[in-house]
Amino acid sequence: MKRAGRWGRNIALILLVILFGYASWQVLRRGQEELDPKIEVVRFAHWQLEPGVREAFDQISRDYMALHPHVRIVQMPIAGRVWRQWLRTQLVGGSPPDLIEIANYEVSDEMLARYFTPLTAPLEEKNPYNADEPDLRDMSWRRSFSAELVPEDLVHYYSPNLLEYYAVPNAMVTVRIFYNRDIIKAALGEDRVPQTYQEFVHWCEAVRDYAQRSGKPIMGLAGSWFNALQLTGMVTSTVTQKLAIAVDYGRDLDFTQQDVLITYLRGDWTMRTPAFFRSLKMVADIGRFMPPGWAQLNREDAMMQFVQGNVAMIPTGTWDAGGILSQADFEVGAFQVPAVGPDDPVYGADALGPISEANIFATVPFGLTRASKHPERAIDFLRFLTSRRENEVFSRISTWLPVIKGVPVPEVSKPFEPIKRGFIRGPSVRSLSVVSNDVYQQNIHLLSGKSASAETFVEQTQARYAEVVPAELTRMAKVFQATLRQKDSVLTALHHQTTDGQLARSKFDIVAAKQLQVEAQRLQIERTLADHEKR
Repeated sequence: MKRAGRWGRNIALILLVILFGYASWQVLRRGQEELDPKIEVVRFAHWQLEPGVREAFDQISRDYMALHPHVRIVQMPIAGRVWRQWLRTQLVGGSPPDLIEIANYEVSDEMLARYFTPLTAPLEEKNPYNADEPDLRDMSWRRSFSAELVPEDLVHYYSPNLLEYYAVPNAMVTVRIFYNRDIIKAALGEDRVPQTYQEFVHWCEAVRDYAQRSGKPIMGLAGSWFNALQLTGMVTSTVTQKLAIAVDYGRDLDFTQQDVLITYLRGDWTMRTPAFFRSLKMVADIGRFMPPGWAQLNREDAMMQFVQGNVAMIPTGTWDAGGILSQADFEVGAFQVPAVGPDDPVYGADALGPISEANIFATVPFGLTRASKHPERAIDFLRFLTSRRENEVFSRISTWLPVIKGVPVPEVSKPFEPIKRGFIRGPSVRSLSVVSNDVYQQNIHLLSGKSASAETFVEQTQARYAEVVPAELTRMAKVFQATLRQKDSVLTALHHQTTDGQLARSKFDIVAAKQLQVEAQRLQIERTLADHEKR
């Protein structure tokens, strides 16, 4: 027994020495590469740890290094739980990777301006890696993207305040409901996709009845606060569509976050407005089909519930498709989040129908850090990464939707394609700004469990919303004011450069139009806040 114990410890020690030696060799080799002037090392970091994504990036990196033997592409996947701390440490420390994934909720305008390089000019140039594509080779890099990277307020790759592109995206994602075909067949006696919200509810009820008959501990929906937000954020926005049109003073069918905040503060609608109150009741109704305590569970818990066969369905983004398909030992199907129609007997009074996803923006955007040792090489890799051929490679391996024009959608990803025809999104409790989302998540337990109550939720949160909404609008007005002052000098400089090239003229037109828009938005907010204080 003692000899066996010593032998086990010796094996463990030997393995430890081998692993340490291998790690030391890797560090030494990487250091030698970075010191070798003949080798250009480009590092790119991201938090997309879903199965298939890293494999896709690895393949594309190998393709690029085959074309450029003197270049080393190093992928750096970072766990999402430590991403925020890691990102700030890297940026402040002055030695970040060349390319870093950007999200507008993680990287502020100040961080963009200080640590990242604008990519507006390179995006207006041609992508040489599309030279063999007759329909793309004469286009600018920006126009080769499916939506041509429209500079909207909520996208991750463009800063509306700095008026610059700071990142280049690689994929598109949508929210869908994945389901266990075996459970659905057993519960319903058939395998078909629900077309309406009431059919979806019938699915959930059928699963509940099947669980009772069979004695199996199966629930209808995988439950966690994250997955609940994915589902309810979509479906409750169809319940309030007519409300959005009624209070949309701009009449542009673009009910923005600012519109939501201003109309709420003006009293055009409240938490107890029938359409909005129905949306809260819907959250409570959906929660009854989720495992108990779902409001305290995380995304990983919901995924585990589904792949182990304990729930029939999981609402999540298509970013999880690769993980679901590779881990589930049963046949998986997927369908669009069912919309509430005007004929729905419970929730249809203010509904119009499916929400259009035609304006869905691209994601997984990589920004170029100012500290990059090889900025031109990093931009060249980004061009290669987002060429038609390599974007097809990424989409095929990762199962994520392609972002470049003409790239075919893989057969397995067909259910994920955006809904092209539909209606505008109505206000939901999640559209009241990031700060308001915190209020929602802190109180979402009031909409879960047997004691779930929309009335209780309103009573507990309306005072808090009365504080955060004016504060958020005040913050937005200050940002707009700072933007106006900063861009006045930029506008003057661009005016003198307009004779030097089309890009300067184009940027001047964008800045001038944006200045007028920002000024109007700032005045609108200030007038709303002033009127609110008088009441």
